[in-house]
Amino acid sequence: MDDLEFYEKSIQRIAESQRLDLINAATYLQNQLVNDPNIIMRLITIRRQLLTKEEVGTGLEYYIRAFFPQQTEEEQSTLVRISLEISDASRIFYKYLSFNEYHPSQPIFQHHPDLFGKLRRKSSGNPDLELLRLDAVAFDPPLNSPKYRTCKYKGSFLLTASYLNAMVPYFLIHKYGTEHLYIRLDPYCISNNEPPPLVEEEFVQPPNPHWIERLLIYPNQHEGSELFLPSYTIEEAAGDDWKYQQWFEYCRYGIRKLQVVATMKNEGSKKHFSMSLEELSEEDIEDGNLIGRMIHLDAIDSYDMPFEKVRLNHLDLAINVYRGNSIQERMNSTLTSGKRITDATYRTHLIRADNIMFSDLLEIAHIFFKSKTMVKEWIDYQFQFLAKGAENDS
Repeated sequence: MDDLEFYEKSIQRIAESQRLDLINAATYLQNQLVNDPNIIMRLITIRRQLLTKEEVGTGLEYYIRAFFPQQTEEEQSTLVRISLEISDASRIFYKYLSFNEYHPSQPIFQHHPDLFGKLRRKSSGNPDLELLRLDAVAFDPPLNSPKYRTCKYKGSFLLTASYLNAMVPYFLIHKYGTEHLYIRLDPYCISNNEPPPLVEEEFVQPPNPHWIERLLIYPNQHEGSELFLPSYTIEEAAGDDWKYQQWFEYCRYGIRKLQVVATMKNEGSKKHFSMSLEELSEEDIEDGNLIGRMIHLDAIDSYDMPFEKVRLNHLDLAINVYRGNSIQERMNSTLTSGKRITDATYRTHLIRADNIMFSDLLEIAHIFFKSKTMVKEWIDYQFQFLAKGAENDS
């Protein structure tokens, strides 16, 4: 094994051994310099040869190098880079690991085997290996705290999936309670200690504003729409609040598109309505990921029923991660066609709510999707009848 291969395998082995953020990675190296100095010094020797000027002298370096007071200045700079590479590798490894289906060998079920019995049950009676009953754990997200993730179960602290905006369960819990809600917990996160608190849209295909008022989609037909954020420059956005928000969403969040499709199918004597919405974002593209935030819902026998009276069979939120060739394939495809699109490389459900109202979609979409401008444009156009109704009432 040559030096570079040894280095890469060692970094990955350390990264996978436990969940390590930057501070924990530096602490790990600090301890190993005492417990197993030969391995760490070999890593330093290899990485030091690759050290660049750009990697030395950053503000972060002066903080992390304090973990290694006994090393030379050059060794300290090298250990900072090693710490960063370990923490990055650990973050990526555990991010993908968190998409695994639930199984009894995962840490949360090893600590609490009875928790595995709290999985959501499908209509077939089989366990849903992605979601747990929300009423089985203590989860009480504060108002306006989208990044809140902490749950409690029998003295242990667990975390919800990192992609779940906590304002969605907050909204559903306060409107419906927890009985028919199911949530995704990270099966690899458990602790005895409480964690610290943590562009003008253009329609590629504009929505048809008429069908949704009474769900008038003919059987075996579909309706779809697609929006995208244009790539304004900061100069083009300057002085225009709306364009600035669009620029911010495009550049800061990497948001690219919002696609929507709704279908109505005959199933025996019943009509089955379903709807999918997916927001595509390049927020994680540096790690080789295209992120898709998806809402899916369905209702039975709701054809020609007024929008505000439609009760859903279910609504769920999911996260899709596209990697490799799937990224371009997904960006080149669209839900609006009503046809099958590219499969995600990783996918898991985040939360599911049964027996809620169709009208809740508007609030949930506002909370869950990161682009507030595209969601507003879609709602304003798709739900024109709501605005007209409000005008008539006034």
